[in-house]
Amino acid sequence: MKLLLIKILFIQSLILAQSQDPFEINQYMLAENYEQSGNLQKALEIIENLFQKNPDNPNYFNKLYNLYINTKKYETAIRFLELRIKSYPEDPSLYGMLGAVYYLMGDIKNAKLYWDNPIKKNPSNPFIYRIIANYAIERRAFEIAIDYLETAKKISNDPTIFAVDLGELYLITMQYEKAIKEYCELLLRNTTMQTFVDNKIFSYANKPDFLDIALEIVKGYENKGTVFKYLLAKLYSEKREFNKAFDLYKKIEKEQPTSNQQLLNFANFLINENEFEIAKEVFEYTYNNSDNQAIKSSAKLGLAKTLEAILWRDFNNQNDIWKNYFNPKYFSELQTNKTINAFQDVINLFKHSDVAIESMYSIGRINFYISNNLKTAEEYFLEIVNNYPTSRFAGKSYLELGLIAINKNDFNQAKEYFQKVESSPSINDEEKLSANFYLSKLYALDGDFFIASEKLKKITLNVKNDFTNDALEFSLLLNISKNDSINLIKFTKAEMFLIQRKYNEAQSLFDEISQIQQSLIFQPFCSIKSAEIDIALNNYDKAIEKLDKIYEAKEKNIFSDKALYLKARIFQYALKDDQKAIENYQKILIEFPKSIYLDESRDCIIRLKEVKKSREKDA
Repeated sequence: MKLLLIKILFIQSLILAQSQDPFEINQYMLAENYEQSGNLQKALEIIENLFQKNPDNPNYFNKLYNLYINTKKYETAIRFLELRIKSYPEDPSLYGMLGAVYYLMGDIKNAKLYWDNPIKKNPSNPFIYRIIANYAIERRAFEIAIDYLETAKKISNDPTIFAVDLGELYLITMQYEKAIKEYCELLLRNTTMQTFVDNKIFSYANKPDFLDIALEIVKGYENKGTVFKYLLAKLYSEKREFNKAFDLYKKIEKEQPTSNQQLLNFANFLINENEFEIAKEVFEYTYNNSDNQAIKSSAKLGLAKTLEAILWRDFNNQNDIWKNYFNPKYFSELQTNKTINAFQDVINLFKHSDVAIESMYSIGRINFYISNNLKTAEEYFLEIVNNYPTSRFAGKSYLELGLIAINKNDFNQAKEYFQKVESSPSINDEEKLSANFYLSKLYALDGDFFIASEKLKKITLNVKNDFTNDALEFSLLLNISKNDSINLIKFTKAEMFLIQRKYNEAQSLFDEISQIQQSLIFQPFCSIKSAEIDIALNNYDKAIEKLDKIYEAKEKNIFSDKALYLKARIFQYALKDDQKAIENYQKILIEFPKSIYLDESRDCIIRLKEVKKSREKDA
């Protein structure tokens, strides 16, 4: 449509350029400027003069018609078109225009009278119907347009040429059954329209009853081609009937073999939908029924990643991941062996491949975060950085090794690992920014505050980084307290304790700094950290007491909004008091309209209110 408009404008510009009178060209351009600036009356005066001088110029005619419509001079437009029809009685577009004017005036009878005129003269020409239907569509007379196109379809040698327009009109008028049948008939005759048909149908998938109607109709076409099985499988997926979709993808693979690529895509889609059990089945089937090594390796890795996703889901369900800091309930080897063995199978079957390296990385993370087996985790990460230094998992592994070194109190070794990330040209920027964050803490711990600040600058310039907010807070603290090196080092040491999950030691240091009279600058930073540690240790009453003091300081404490946010989360997740959680989230919206917690607070309010309504309904 856009391309057509460009062509029309180009042709019009050529016609206009061929005019022998430069004055007319300038006048026309002046009228367009008036029109664009909203001075329609002045534009109309100029175009009327031009049209009187040169009535055969189509640009002048079309512009004058549109200006009459836009200035609501309908009677003038009618007289103008009637005179034109006397000169060109066989031009159907003139009757289309005249009918459109009457329709705008609310005179449906006369609109229909004029629109029917060229059709009665040429009842066997389907394209006349299309021309008139377009004028009806332009004026949103959709039912009238449908009547014209349905008649044109009956008399046409190729009824599919009207399928796109009819399908769109049926959708607009909520005649879903007719729309889907129209698109299926189009697809039956032209399979290259599959993407177009899919996009049209799924753009209405959220409408009430639409999916059920679509499924019922498309099922009738299932045996008329693979494209319909594919469409039906997508509809089942949209309706979350994944087993039925799985059966269809297996049939599609038999009809159009792709070494199970379609099934692999479906399995990955299921992981994204958190449908892990059925995803596991699809990956297993794909691996067992494919002879393509690339597909087999991806399927085997996918199966392991599905088991990993289930493991992480179970781990998260057993831990308070809503907290900024928490004491993990680690899993035993018995709980992790199945997943680790699945990744080990990938490593053994596809040695030195990218999927094998990814499997090593996943095993390392499971041992580090889920089992707290630092020694084994370190071995896997070291294997990656030593044997596959150009892998896309090398930077990630160096970051994990740095964190393991911090947990082992080996800060010099940690610094070396993070520096490797920072200096390597093959490691991506996101990982380098993460390394910079940890390096800033390690340099500050050594008293190198200038270098620490320089590392933080790189992060704070990138607002999308995960560490941006923490980096801004630490950067602020460094800048305003750089002369208090003793307390800065103590503060950073406490933050190292946080990484090591030594919460009591960290809290003792934060509280110690807060109590020193000369450390007023540190008090807001230490008090919010101390409250977060109370949350981690399940000391919710103490945490709320500290958060209330921070909030009550308002503009005197930069963490007042964060205090409200943390308090709301205590009520939401720990104390299960949804009403108080909502009240605290709402205070953020009202009192801190520029808070970084604004969007999340709004989302939490919506979710909590929906849960509340659901409970009341069930009761």
